[in-house]
Amino acid sequence: MQAPPPCRAHPSCRRSLLPLASAAVEPDVAPLVQRWLQWDRRGASRQRVTQLLEDGSSAQLRELLGSRLEFGTAGLRGKMGPGTARMNAVVVQQTAQGLCVYLEAVAAEQLAAGGIVVGYDGRHGSKEFAALTGAVFASRGHRVALFRRVVPTPFVAAGVAELGAAAGVMVTASHNPKEYNGYKVYWGNGCQIIPPHDAGIAAAIEANLDLWNLEPLLAGDGPYEDDVSTAGLLACPQLSDPWERVSAAYYARLEALGYLPAAEAAETAEAASRRGGASDSGGAGGLSRAAALGALGTPVYTPLHGVGAEPLLQAFRTFSLPEPYIVPSQRLPDPDFPTVVFPNPEEGAGTWAAAFAAASERGARLVLANDPDADRLAVAERSPSGQFRPFTGNEIGALLAHWVWTNFRKRHPEVAPSRCVMLASAVSSKLLGAMAEKEGFVFVETLTGFKWLGNTAMRLEREQGMTVLFAFEEAIGFMLGGMYKDKDGISAASVFAELAAHTYGSGRTLDELLRGLYDRYGFFDYRSGYFITDAAKSRAVFNDLRGGGGFEGRTAVYAKDVAGVGVTSVRDLGTGLDTAQPDGRAVLPWQSGDMMITYGLEGAATLTLRASGTEPKLKYYLEVKGSDAAAAAALADRLVGGLAEELVGLSRHGLKRPATPH
Repeated sequence: MQAPPPCRAHPSCRRSLLPLASAAVEPDVAPLVQRWLQWDRRGASRQRVTQLLEDGSSAQLRELLGSRLEFGTAGLRGKMGPGTARMNAVVVQQTAQGLCVYLEAVAAEQLAAGGIVVGYDGRHGSKEFAALTGAVFASRGHRVALFRRVVPTPFVAAGVAELGAAAGVMVTASHNPKEYNGYKVYWGNGCQIIPPHDAGIAAAIEANLDLWNLEPLLAGDGPYEDDVSTAGLLACPQLSDPWERVSAAYYARLEALGYLPAAEAAETAEAASRRGGASDSGGAGGLSRAAALGALGTPVYTPLHGVGAEPLLQAFRTFSLPEPYIVPSQRLPDPDFPTVVFPNPEEGAGTWAAAFAAASERGARLVLANDPDADRLAVAERSPSGQFRPFTGNEIGALLAHWVWTNFRKRHPEVAPSRCVMLASAVSSKLLGAMAEKEGFVFVETLTGFKWLGNTAMRLEREQGMTVLFAFEEAIGFMLGGMYKDKDGISAASVFAELAAHTYGSGRTLDELLRGLYDRYGFFDYRSGYFITDAAKSRAVFNDLRGGGGFEGRTAVYAKDVAGVGVTSVRDLGTGLDTAQPDGRAVLPWQSGDMMITYGLEGAATLTLRASGTEPKLKYYLEVKGSDAAAAAALADRLVGGLAEELVGLSRHGLKRPATPH
C-alpha cells in the first residue's frame, strides 16, 4: 500500500534545517526535530519548534514529537499544535494519505464509483483540514464530495449513504474544548469505522508519512481556508458539493418520522374528542395538532456556538413545528466558544446558563441543546414553579423509545413486535431492556460507542431483516430508525419536540411521563462518574480487579462483594469471561487487554468500570433496578460510597477525583 514518493521539487523539500549539532537538546530528540522540519512548512509552526530547539527544551519537544496521535475507531482527536502528537496540517495530510491508500487497496471498486465525502465544523483548522483531505484524494484522481459550508456531523454519515461513497471524513472534535480538533472516519456502509479497518488505516498512515505534493490543487504554504489558496481544488473536475442532494434526502427521511396529526386532521380529532373520545397519552393519536403545539409554545434552543442552528430550523420546518427561539449569543459558529468553559451540554448549569435565562425570560417550557457538531442532544424542562429539570441521556432515551415504539405500533400494526429491535450501549440504562421484555420487541446491547450501535443495527437489518426503530447511549447520543446509522442531534431534537408537544397537550409534563414509564417498567436509579488517571495507573487498577491475574481469564480472581453487596456475575471484556453465560464466555466482542469489567450485584444492580479510550479517566456506570425508588437510591448510594477505595483502590493507585462533582 505504498504511494509514490513526494515531489522533491516541492518548496517544502528544499527548506534548510537548523544545524542540529549545535542544538542543546538530548540526543534522542534531535532526529525527531529534523524529521518534523522536513515535513512542516508553516512559518508559525516551524518557528515554535525551532525556538524550542534553540532553547534546548527537550521535554517539550519530546512531548510534541516523541509519539504519534493515535488513529483508532474514533479516528483522531487531540489538541491543536505542531508535532506528531498534535492535530495540525501535517498530521491531517498524512492521515488522509493513509486513508486514501488503504481504500485503494481494500475498497477500490467503491472508491472508484462513489469517491469520498468530506465535511467540517466551525472549529479552528476544520475548513483547512477538510481541504487537505479533499486535495489528497483528488490528487489521485478520486471523486470528492466536499461540503462547501460547515455541516453537522450527521450530514457526513448521510452523505456516505446517499452517494454510495467508499468513506466519509468529518473534521470535528465534537464537544471537546476549543484547543482540540479531530478527524472522524466513516466506512462505506455509513457507520463509523470498527476493527479491522482502524488498524489497517493506522498502518497505511505509518507507511505513507512523506507528504505528497498537492500543488496546484492547494497553493502556498497554507492555511488553506480561502478561495485563493484552494482555487485549484475548487476547480478540480473530481470535486463536487453534496449539500443540495444530501440535505434534500436527509429532510425527506426526517419527514417520515413526524407523528403529530397534520393540520388538516385537527378538526376531525377535535370532533372526536367532543364526542367523548379519550386522548391516548401514549401515541400521537387522539390529540389535535393545534392543542399540542399550543401547549408546547416556543421552545428555546442553543447550538452552543456550533453548527446546529440552520439545520435544526429546517428540521422544525419539516415537522411544521413553531420556530424555536435560538440563544443569540450562542447562535453562530465560533471556534473560541466565548460563553462556555466547556462546550458540552452534559456538563451542567454553566453550559445551560444562557439557555435557561432565555427560557425564564420568555416563559418557555422546553429547552434543547446540541453539542458543537450537532450529533448529540440535551433536553431540559422548566416546571410551573420556574425550576429547570435537565434530563440525563438515559432519561431522554427512555422518553424517545416510548414515543417511537407507541407511534410505530399504531402506524404499522402489520409488523410483528418480534421483528422490531432497539439498541443501547452496555453502559447505558437497562430500562430499554425492561421495556422490550414487556412490549415484545427485541433489545440488543452493544459495546460502548455508536460505531458499534450503528454497525450492529445495519447488520440486523441486512442479515436478519429486522426493523431497527431506535438506538441510544447514555452520553446523550440518539439514532432514530429510518435516518442514518449514527447518532444525530438534529433529527432527535425535532422528534423530541413533537413528543414534548403531545405530552404538554395531554396535560402532563415530561417528568410526569417519565415517572409513568418507571411505574410501568420498573424504577432505574443510574449513577455515573469518573476518576482521573493515566493509562499505566488504569492498567494497574484492572490488574488488581483481576486479583493480580492480569489479562488471563483462567488466573483472574474477582471481588466477591462491593460495599458488602454480593457479586452475582462478572463480565470481563479484557479476558472474554462472562459468568452469566452458560459457557462462561462473553457474547459482546472482546479483546485481550481491554479495560472494561461489569459486575452483576445482588439487588438487581449492575456496575461497570471502564478505562476511557480518549480521555485520562477511569469511568464507572452503576444502575439499580427496583420497584421502590427510595430503596434503589439507598443501594446505589451504598455502592457508590464503597467502589472508590474498596474496589478501585483510589488512594492505593494514586487516582484522583474530579475537581467538581460529576
